[in-house]
Amino acid sequence: MKKLIILLLCLLPYALTCQEKQTKDSPGKETATDSIPGWMKKAEDLAHQGNIPEASALYIRIMKLEPHNKQAVQGWLMANMKRSPTGEQEAIQSLEELGKTYPENSAILFWKLFLHAEYGHNEEALRLAEALIALQPDSGINWLAKGQILYGMERYQEAVEAFDQSMGLGQDRADVYGMKASALLKLGKSDAAISTATKGIELFPGNAYAIYNRACIYSLKGDKVAALADLKKALEINPRLKQHARQDEDLKSLREDEEFKTITQ
Repeated sequence: MKKLIILLLCLLPYALTCQEKQTKDSPGKETATDSIPGWMKKAEDLAHQGNIPEASALYIRIMKLEPHNKQAVQGWLMANMKRSPTGEQEAIQSLEELGKTYPENSAILFWKLFLHAEYGHNEEALRLAEALIALQPDSGINWLAKGQILYGMERYQEAVEAFDQSMGLGQDRADVYGMKASALLKLGKSDAAISTATKGIELFPGNAYAIYNRACIYSLKGDKVAALADLKKALEINPRLKQHARQDEDLKSLREDEEFKTITQ
């Protein structure tokens, strides 16, 4: 199974969904929902052209209108972040300064959380996740992020509880079932882990990653037959997983098996 903290990347499609709040810039001017798609496109074009000041100004204009627009914050961050040995700290510091100007912007908190988690600053990432949950207690994405961070901190029972909260708030996705199953396995609850992974597969049939993760659980449990059956199915759906399977420590017990060698070629 992939390292769960990396799976914060799975939040990006959701993080890049703008909340369509009908906020107005000022009387007589365009509404946010009328203007923002065009502004986003223009800002992206300006950033690609190297015109960072104008791109940044447009991203900030969007932030003022839509404080929860994660795409604008990400665009601003990517435009201003330097690719250098100190890029990590510069990126975090940039968001810190931006947050002082726009303290109610939850998207800034989200990307700070993302960066801290990406760089392994788990304690700070957890603090930010809890701050986001305090602001938006009904957001399943925030609970999902908290669960992933707790998993990375080896606080598995708390991670399971956070994943349950996330699923209860609409994040009913195959990868969340996989994450919860992985945490249950770490707690020594292999039967519950398999049951959880199976539910995810039933809800999202044909999801190669969900089937692959269950293969890993079976392998760690010592059920070679079930592990190989799931692995074969997952690789048929997504052959690109073959290289990962050959190196995955969770599948170590299968490496000398002839069927494993055949299906991962």
